[in-house]
Amino acid sequence: MQVATIQPEKNVQHVREYDLLLDVDFAGLKYSGKVTVDLESLGDISLNAVGQEIDSVKSRGSKVPFKHAGKILEIQTGKFSGPLEIEFNSKVSDNFTGFYKASYGEGYILTTHLEAVQARKVFPCLDHPAFKAVFKVSIRTDANLSVISNMPIESDTTQGDKKTVTFKKTPKMSTYLLYLGVGKFVQEKNGHGETELYAAYADRPTGKINTEFSFDATRKVLDFYESYFGIPFQLPKLHNIAVPEFAYGAMENWGAITYREILLHVDKDTSVRARKSVAHVIAHEIAHMWFGDLVTMRWWDDLWLNESFATFMDFKSTDRAYPEWKVWQDFVRTSTSGAMGRDALTKTHPIMAKVHDPEEIEELFDEISYGKGASILRMIEAYIGPENFKNGVRQYLEKFRYGNASGHDLWSSLQEASGTDVSRIMEGWISQEGFPVVKASLADGRLTLEQERFLLTGGTSKQTWPIPVTMNVDGKTQSLLLDKKKAEVNLPTTPRSLKLNVDQTGFYVVQYNGKELLDLVWKSGLSPLDRWGLISDAKAFLLSGRTFFKEYIKLVEKYQNEEEYLPAVEVSDQLSFLYQIAPSKLVETSRKFHGAGLKIFESKKDDNSTTLKGIIAARLTLLDDAYAKKAGSKLNDQSNVEPDMKRSVVMGYARSSNDYDGLIGKYTKSTTDEERLRYMEGLASFKNPELVAKTLDFALSGKVKRQDVRNVILYATANPDAKTAVWQWFKKNIAKLEEMYSGTAQFSIILREYLSIVGVGQLAEVEKFFSEHKVTGADIALERLRIYDQLTRNITATP
Repeated sequence: MQVATIQPEKNVQHVREYDLLLDVDFAGLKYSGKVTVDLESLGDISLNAVGQEIDSVKSRGSKVPFKHAGKILEIQTGKFSGPLEIEFNSKVSDNFTGFYKASYGEGYILTTHLEAVQARKVFPCLDHPAFKAVFKVSIRTDANLSVISNMPIESDTTQGDKKTVTFKKTPKMSTYLLYLGVGKFVQEKNGHGETELYAAYADRPTGKINTEFSFDATRKVLDFYESYFGIPFQLPKLHNIAVPEFAYGAMENWGAITYREILLHVDKDTSVRARKSVAHVIAHEIAHMWFGDLVTMRWWDDLWLNESFATFMDFKSTDRAYPEWKVWQDFVRTSTSGAMGRDALTKTHPIMAKVHDPEEIEELFDEISYGKGASILRMIEAYIGPENFKNGVRQYLEKFRYGNASGHDLWSSLQEASGTDVSRIMEGWISQEGFPVVKASLADGRLTLEQERFLLTGGTSKQTWPIPVTMNVDGKTQSLLLDKKKAEVNLPTTPRSLKLNVDQTGFYVVQYNGKELLDLVWKSGLSPLDRWGLISDAKAFLLSGRTFFKEYIKLVEKYQNEEEYLPAVEVSDQLSFLYQIAPSKLVETSRKFHGAGLKIFESKKDDNSTTLKGIIAARLTLLDDAYAKKAGSKLNDQSNVEPDMKRSVVMGYARSSNDYDGLIGKYTKSTTDEERLRYMEGLASFKNPELVAKTLDFALSGKVKRQDVRNVILYATANPDAKTAVWQWFKKNIAKLEEMYSGTAQFSIILREYLSIVGVGQLAEVEKFFSEHKVTGADIALERLRIYDQLTRNITATP
């Protein structure tokens, strides 16, 4: 078995079973426990145990000497085979990890989040994904509470005011997938073939979770996965559990998936934008039931294997379930584009990143492990063909079910199924950081392709990638593997049209050299995906200094009356970003584009147009005072406003009124998370920066869910009037934010996504602050900030 030497398991050969009993004092927020671990070891045993007091360790009734210093429980067994009984006690956690308290109003539930290495905070165990074991779970708690775990209930016995709930044994699984939930839950039941489906949420007077849509999405994606993978869902039941406070969006505990409440609730007032998120997250988590839970990575180096595949399969299954959404268009805009934005920095990491210390794992839950990996899988599927890809995946899952695997195992299966050299291509993409720009030149009927690493800082390196290049020449698609620095392609005749990276399946950007070649590109009958690719690459070239601002704006003008969702939403995203960093230079262009876009998409009724209309309208409130006032006038008549347009109403009201108390009153009376977030976005959109600072303080007052504080910072960052106020507030509250999100990667995300924008124009001060406050993720944020700050100076200097 492959193990990592920094883990404590050097003697342990395998763990057969955990028999876990927790006696939970729900009101006292503490518990005592007994875990019987059946294992085999070559010598003394070391287990992970963080935050517990160990009362005793016994083997077949006899005490065994032990030492517990901090994070490791050392048990002096010598060579050993059989069960060890460990008694311990611990407290419920008050952050988002381990066995923690998730509050709602006056009440709370207790719930677990154990990925990546948080099971050790709940009970002594060998907390390593490769040490799969069977779990037998029993919970003793107050008789009026419900208990949920991975498997169906085997017995439920009440004695006085206490009860003990015992669950059926799980299949072999990793420790991070265990789930325990205790509290007053509403549980709704449904079904899918042999599988019992449940939706569970906190039982409270207001804020009922409407689960009809989530059940429908669950059944649809289960249908797809069971057919695609050729393996039925392996557990007798599946819970979707809404957790009131949750750092991440969702978590794939096997048979007991947890979600933020907003990601299970859909009613008549839910926007299309939110409904799409619900479908995608459910699809992502259920994909993990096969990729991650049934077959698990050996060690966290291969985290991307879990997350990339779940991301890729999420879009595949959602596309089948809701074809009208054309979700592959959203894939390139979010997963591919987000990953390129991260991977074009010098401070990035390979998809397969070496993990030496468990503390490093949380930082890998990023755009590379999700979006880049998923984009590479899409590129490989396009290269070997969808049927070969599916057969390879089936072979892989069948071979490693209930076990552990690595990326190399997946490549071998895909290679065997397709007869192509997948391993060589994949190794070239997962083991080195960064991605290429392909520079194309045309002369005398010969197309020259040259690759180099693309960096936003403008530098380059000698790296090369095995790039499956696709080309549309005169309406016909052809492909080649560009695996060296430079190659020449002979074209049969002088082409009438030519476009590289057809439908943007490749993870590279394309720089067309010369007007003649660019003219051929625009004659290529470009699909919405191709038009997206041209403007997306143009933004990358603008940021890196390869394109001047004036040239970029000329290209944007070609999209002025764009009628297709994907290119239009991309231009809106780009102009919105540029307006945040250089408002005075972008206000006219952005106002003109968004004003025209609103007219174009107002008459379209499909879901994507409805989503885009809502996005455009919200952004227009920041650009056009007259429009903000008009939109804001509907604040007290929102029942007659379609859900996706309500953001613009609230933001427009904030921009035109500065009515802080009125919006706080609306926020307090809100009954759903989407509605609450809408009012928080309004409260962060005031023209008066002092009111935005007041809103940010309110976000930390305990009256806003801790999970949503990050959203409030995002909303304030999008407000160009509030940059200085946000920065001053951040400096004052950095310690609180770090503590609030400890054990998760959320604080790093705040730094790299938002601080890099807020800091524009105050670079020296931000650099000085972080030279004195060493925090994880600051180096990435500062690199991005320097790029944005330089771009802002370039734009401002443009006549």
